[in-house]
Amino acid sequence: MSATFAQFFHALPDAVYIIDPATSRIVDGNEKAHASLGLSREQLLAQSVMSLQTGVQGMPAWSEIAEVIRSQAPYRFIGEHRHADGSAVPVEILTSVQYIDGQEYFVSVAREIRERGCSADEDAGRERWQVLHDIAEGVWDWYPQEGRLVFSPNLKSLLGYGPDEMREVLDTWKDNVHPDDRPLVLTKLEDHLAGRRHMFQAEYRLRNRNGHYVWVSDRGRIVLRDEGGEPLRVCGMIHDVTDAKAQELFLQQKADHCPLTGLLNRRRGQERFDEALRGCKREGRPLTALVADLDHFKTINDRFGHQAGDLVLERFGDCIRDVLPRNAITMRWGGEEFVVVLPDCDRMGGETRAERLRAAVARAHWPAPLEGYRITTSIGVASFPEDADSSAQLTSIADQALYRAKRAGRNRVTLALPA
Repeated sequence: MSATFAQFFHALPDAVYIIDPATSRIVDGNEKAHASLGLSREQLLAQSVMSLQTGVQGMPAWSEIAEVIRSQAPYRFIGEHRHADGSAVPVEILTSVQYIDGQEYFVSVAREIRERGCSADEDAGRERWQVLHDIAEGVWDWYPQEGRLVFSPNLKSLLGYGPDEMREVLDTWKDNVHPDDRPLVLTKLEDHLAGRRHMFQAEYRLRNRNGHYVWVSDRGRIVLRDEGGEPLRVCGMIHDVTDAKAQELFLQQKADHCPLTGLLNRRRGQERFDEALRGCKREGRPLTALVADLDHFKTINDRFGHQAGDLVLERFGDCIRDVLPRNAITMRWGGEEFVVVLPDCDRMGGETRAERLRAAVARAHWPAPLEGYRITTSIGVASFPEDADSSAQLTSIADQALYRAKRAGRNRVTLALPA
């Protein structure tokens, strides 16, 4: 680094970082840079943009940002730096491309947002903006008749973009909504615009620059209409609820699943069974139910102990997941009995899949203390619409077929008797 540049660089009052574009590593920084983060100079030089900047995660995201910096320099970004004490410091960063001794570097000047000087009017505006910053990770402002959707810098930062990126059109937002969530979210928005909902309110997944999805809570409403009652302006705020959603999904997983096998428990499995059967009835599609039972399971518990019995149940759950299709609804019905629901599957297909499961269990190898011990399963099969038209009847008829399999010698698949 030239002496002139180094002298100028270290004399600047703002935090300045010299960055390796290829890796995002911090190769130099002035005193303000490491002091503002509570780090020593040596500690700063062990950091990278990805370790310091909360909104940049992973090399793919950094590589994309590096290309934008090269094409749009100076590149402005509003985000948060990680302080040594664990806090997040809101900063505005301007990055440019510099060639120092023939080598390409990014030079980033970072200023804490609360330090920027403002006029009285700007200060009032800053205060109002800070309130929004405190209550929402992002604010959006949509002008439907103009086809313009304005994203706040915080919202762009949440998604990993600088304040001068993201085209201000509705498709920019729509294209980032998770495909599974998009139909419901757009329906709720249309309902609000049509007056069927007093407010737009939705919880959904939104893709950030890293390609990952964050869960957000989004609320908005029409704030201005034209003389004909058509919306002119719609405003809303977004909160990042990823952590809360992860906890919710974890608790839901525990509430809905058998902790031993990982399959659905009977309550949640029955709900899914009923939902699937309603859909098949409505659309004229078949559905098949299997009821499976581990043969001589009491003997396994009595001879080898309950830990061995738990191992068998756990491995049986693995067999079900390995052999049956992804759309199968699988549940532990109770004890050593399991129910599998196969939407879009007729009786012949159900028999074939049941036989695959039976064979997989019969040929499985078991660890100590079950080495050499042959474990088998018996399975009963009942189908909609041939055998019954309710989940309770299908389960009962498949269960009757299961017990005929038991009486016939076990380790076999038996179909429901003709009605």
